Amino acid sequence: MKVFELQRGVDDPPSGVELLMDEGTAKIRRIDLPAGGSIPPCKMSEDVVFVVLSGKVVMVSGEEKALVTAPSAVYIPGGAVDRHMEAVEASRILAILTRVPG
Repeated sequence: MKVFELQRGVDDPPSGVELLMDEGTAKIRRIDLPAGGSIPPCKMSEDVVFVVLSGKVVMVSGEEKALVTAPSAVYIPGGAVDRHMEAVEASRILAILTRVPG
């Protein structure tokens, strides 16, 4: 079992991406974005659940687009789909990636 402190630094300004865990078939990242900050488009084979812990972001997956406000989560299946996000306001997001062993 692993426990992750998600509120650590909650009053600090957004600071980028922190890898919390990488166990082969699962990876967890904490993403802090300032208002207007973004994660560029990427193609990933992993399924990802994005949990918006604070703030508001626009999530894009292929042709789909959604405004996501905390506390909410978005599931994006793996595949050759471009996905990215942009923070409408300072935001903290937890990204949980899962891979099929192969």
